[in-house]
Amino acid sequence: MPSRTLFLHITPAGKTVFYLLATLSALLCLYGIYRRWKTWQQGRPGSPIADWSRRLRTAMEHILAHRRVRRRRFAGTLHALIFAGILVLFIGTCIVAIEHYGAWVFGEKWLYKGTFYLTVKLALDLFGTALLVGTVLALARRFLRRPDSLGHTWKDGAFLTLLLTATLTGFLLEGAGIAIDPQRRSYAPFSPVGSLFALPLYNALSVERYVFLWWLHAVLVLALIAAVPYGRWLHLFTIPPTIALQPARPMGALEPVPVEQVEQTGRIGLATLADFTRWELMSLDACMECGRCTEACPAHQVGKPLDPKQVVLDLRQLLDAAPQSAPGTDVISDDALWACTNCHACVRECPALIRHVDIIDGIRRYRVAEGRLTGTAATVLRQLGSRENPWGLPAAQRMEWARGLEVPIATPDDGREVLLWVGCAGAFEPRAQQSLRALVQLLQRAGVHFRVAGPAERCTGDPARRIGDEFLFQQLAQANIDLLHRLNAQNIITQCPHCFHTLKNEYPQFGGHYHVLHHTQYLRQLLQQGRLTRTGTTPESVTYHDPCFLARVNREVDAPRTLLYTALEEPLREVQPHGSRTLCCGAGGGRMWMEEDRSQRPGVHRATGLLATGARTIAVGCPFCKVMIGDSVAQVAGENAPTVQDVAEILLAACTSATPLSEHGTA
Repeated sequence: MPSRTLFLHITPAGKTVFYLLATLSALLCLYGIYRRWKTWQQGRPGSPIADWSRRLRTAMEHILAHRRVRRRRFAGTLHALIFAGILVLFIGTCIVAIEHYGAWVFGEKWLYKGTFYLTVKLALDLFGTALLVGTVLALARRFLRRPDSLGHTWKDGAFLTLLLTATLTGFLLEGAGIAIDPQRRSYAPFSPVGSLFALPLYNALSVERYVFLWWLHAVLVLALIAAVPYGRWLHLFTIPPTIALQPARPMGALEPVPVEQVEQTGRIGLATLADFTRWELMSLDACMECGRCTEACPAHQVGKPLDPKQVVLDLRQLLDAAPQSAPGTDVISDDALWACTNCHACVRECPALIRHVDIIDGIRRYRVAEGRLTGTAATVLRQLGSRENPWGLPAAQRMEWARGLEVPIATPDDGREVLLWVGCAGAFEPRAQQSLRALVQLLQRAGVHFRVAGPAERCTGDPARRIGDEFLFQQLAQANIDLLHRLNAQNIITQCPHCFHTLKNEYPQFGGHYHVLHHTQYLRQLLQQGRLTRTGTTPESVTYHDPCFLARVNREVDAPRTLLYTALEEPLREVQPHGSRTLCCGAGGGRMWMEEDRSQRPGVHRATGLLATGARTIAVGCPFCKVMIGDSVAQVAGENAPTVQDVAEILLAACTSATPLSEHGTA
């Protein structure tokens, strides 16, 4: 019956030496993991972990299926080959160990024999080949065509060379076993690659040479195991728990700061490593330095000092400091910190699911609390505190945008189920007011019984939270939650993706639970219900810019396109990249109100791509995007700049009411 002799030609003394070396290798590996675990304990405990079934599905999706890794074809392919090869070879080693130690109970050749043995043998040969090919490709990428953003030290080349040598000697040892063992030779077809290595060994192999190859391979493999936790390959152990234990908060929803925590620590935000959660510290060690976050960062693309990967690496260096030294986060400069637009492009690209923006905003909170914020950003916070809107205008002006539209102001018993959240941009910014008026006219034509909060509405607090004033955000949020509770508002529509995100994903942290829709989502519903129908089309060529907080953070890319397909005469001209990979306009993270060098505007970078489509109209779904893209397009194209319009404005020109109001009632 097909089987394999373990420790072929290895003496009892040799077995003893092997077990001693294997124990040493395992201890070195475990110590490397343990020393990092000790550094993670510098942090504070995170939130309780629940919903394990969802977490395990997510882990399998990102670990086994390589969902994000595969976004880069070459790098994804080589990584998948290496991962699959190591995983299957590890499983094969476990099977051999079970066979060996199980023999004490079940007798010799109780598991690893017959068809099962041949199947495993073939699988190990094929996946060993995958590991070999993947390692060669990884070495070629690192030394022949290394991307600028890819981290590199001598350890990387040394580890890959060690992995390649261990894999090659494994095949060489397999070939030697076939050449020297007649029993294995009869089953050589189940080791097709190993058989190739056996060909030159049939007449040149002695027992002594076989034993030498056995020891060479064993030492290389044990050295490989011992080395894993002492470089970026530590991510083999840290990425699985980082993915499985990530916070349950949606992307973009920051962790609230309880007053009790501030009273206990005397600080707000991330001042030292002790202020990080243990998961956040572990996630720093999950970084494999692939540089995808840096390549995706809109601030980095236009030459600003922000490098998301370097933020992680700078903080990771602090992990080696003794806990009692409480190393601070000042390794991250103010310029880099406030260059972030909170667009979450780095978070979307990260294969380890590291939350760079949460870390950046956490450090911002500390520095704002310490009074280190100056310039227009500090002015915005003062205006939010005094006038409850970032423009610093009086609440009495909040309804000026609605002149002539007969927009009803909400009362607790008005019976209208839909509340239109105007937002500060819609109330005070002229271009956003145009978009809002178009939306209101569409709602009126569709017979929607809606209402607005009027002068009682205030900023959702999004700019305050993104800039770093957490308690100002909580103050504004609680006031709005109280207002919405008094108005019995359950269904909310908003034209601003930032308001949409805050109301939907962050107000629940403080007890504000609502059904919130972006205006493109609600208008799509009206179209599907037949309450809006197309009576004409827009002849202009149109491209669409996806807002970060709608497309990437909240994964809504279809609703605005459905509306545009309805309104357009010719196909939409898609800009690259688009959808969840959209480029930021530069307004997020509070940067809408911060000083900026005209040559370093992310919006200008985006405008170049939008203009390249040749479209005469640029559609947007965000008031901030309308301002930033409009200014950037004008800067690049001058008098020939295309018009920038909200999706609602384009739809308004093509749709009218489908049936009388009385047939619909309230929305």
